[in-house]
Amino acid sequence: MGRLRVSVVKYLNAAPLVWGLLHGEQRDQFDLFFTVPAECAEALRVGTVDAGIIPAIEYQTIANLKVIPGIAIAARERVASVLLVSQVPVAEVRRVALDASSRTSAALVKILFAKLWQAQPSYQTQVPNLEAMLAAADAALLIGDPALQFLLGSPAAAAERVGRLFVYDLAEEWWRLTRQPFVFAFWAVRAEKASAEVVEALAAAKEYGLKCIDEIAAQAALALNLPAPALARYLRENVVFSFDASEREGLESFYRFAQELGLIAEVKPLEFILS
Repeated sequence: MGRLRVSVVKYLNAAPLVWGLLHGEQRDQFDLFFTVPAECAEALRVGTVDAGIIPAIEYQTIANLKVIPGIAIAARERVASVLLVSQVPVAEVRRVALDASSRTSAALVKILFAKLWQAQPSYQTQVPNLEAMLAAADAALLIGDPALQFLLGSPAAAAERVGRLFVYDLAEEWWRLTRQPFVFAFWAVRAEKASAEVVEALAAAKEYGLKCIDEIAAQAALALNLPAPALARYLRENVVFSFDASEREGLESFYRFAQELGLIAEVKPLEFILS
């Protein structure tokens, strides 16, 4: 197969998918580059990597990609790591600060305001610092590890600093709107590098990682200063790593809403690598 250049999301929710690429039998098959979701997509777009875990919406904006079947970063109901944190009830929000790290979560916020909350706030993009975001806007989008640190760390302390806070789990709100899972990200490969061998290697890495949740959580707990049992529950109960029919239906609904709101030009069908 040769060593593929692979861009990897550095957040905890992707760790079970790449643990085997670091520690399992697949550890010598790929050259890994860790970054935030948006930069994973950009590396794939410009061709500096051959494969990557990309935010779901980026599949619609990058040409010549194939999707690895059966693997995603998704949620059914609550996800805990994609949050809208607001100083006012959601119906009263007029300005939203978006985390620049992932365009999928930003698009999801816009869809929920338009379709579920019936509001039309303005949006601005900022680095994920809650106090700075809420100094400039009514509500802030937090994703990934910063969201976990807020939710599992000390939201009460944050509220003391910035005032009373309303917290909305965006996967849960999507479930309220659609009764479908939400797919945040998945593996995509440049078409000329797609093969059954790549599918097999990434599937094996996922299975290895899912057997190492406690070890992954223990390591992450040190880095994030959060309790390991809570992080293990998050990986087992909140994040869904499958890409089955229900996840695909939810993703297709997301794409339709995104096109309707002008967030993408058209809906490109999902093209999976056939094993």
